[in-house]
Amino acid sequence: MMSAAPRPATLGGIPTTTVDVPICAVFLACYVAMAVTNMTIYRRNLARKRRFKPNLFMFGFCMSRIVTWSTRIAWAVHPTNQNLAIVSNVFVAAGVILLWIVNRICATRLLAEYHPRMYHELPLSFFVTRLPYILVLCCVPMVITAIVQEFSDPGQRLLSIDGTILKVALAIFLAFAASPILSLFWTYVVPHERSKDEIRAMQRRLGTGHTLTKVTVIAVATALLVTELSIRAATILQQFPSNAAPWYYSKATFYVIVPVFELTVLVMFAAVRVDRLFYLHAKDEEIPEDEEADKAEIA
Repeated sequence: MMSAAPRPATLGGIPTTTVDVPICAVFLACYVAMAVTNMTIYRRNLARKRRFKPNLFMFGFCMSRIVTWSTRIAWAVHPTNQNLAIVSNVFVAAGVILLWIVNRICATRLLAEYHPRMYHELPLSFFVTRLPYILVLCCVPMVITAIVQEFSDPGQRLLSIDGTILKVALAIFLAFAASPILSLFWTYVVPHERSKDEIRAMQRRLGTGHTLTKVTVIAVATALLVTELSIRAATILQQFPSNAAPWYYSKATFYVIVPVFELTVLVMFAAVRVDRLFYLHAKDEEIPEDEEADKAEIA
């Protein structure tokens, strides 16, 4: 009698109660703490008539990761439940997009200090501040559909189509996650459009802090997020049996590149106060006086 073929390898493997549950519980608590931190920062800024929207994105990211680790704990308790496996893998794949968006927002605001036309004037501003987000958000449902279909064994033809979709989507994701490096390159290499005095005036309007601090924060965050995505892409685009998978499929790799790298970025953003470094003094993030008056009357 022929033995059954080994299960295809997945990043992190099938969770177990002895290993994954305690690890996920620790990371779950960490994300709860970071969610509280980001919401606290947002509400304090709101009291100062400032809306720093990236704090809301980071709060949303923390909430998605709370669901991710809660679902993985449930999957460990019920390892044969396919629905839990699908939900867990979907949230692992899609949740980090909000963190990419925050990092890119910071990078483009740094770019605006030195090259304001690229940030404010059409058509350049469309390609810098609109099109990349549109492409990424369009890819999200495609990736989710492909992941769900892989678990339902749809047949070789659909699997081939899903593989092509994943390759295109991952290429777009990788370009988006790495694009802050291009902003840093453009900031330093391309001649500035303004004098030093004008740049200082622009920096006062775009946030406080030294340019080197901003560059370091963006560079470190981009390096960690691109490394995470690269390893995850390698595990998605390759097929190995679970008993012969390379090292980067292991649980240790999974927990380092996903929660550890992401929490490092979150803690760094909170510690350096990106809400001050990259705050935008504009109508989108400043609460007008008349709006405050309306709130007071309603209260």
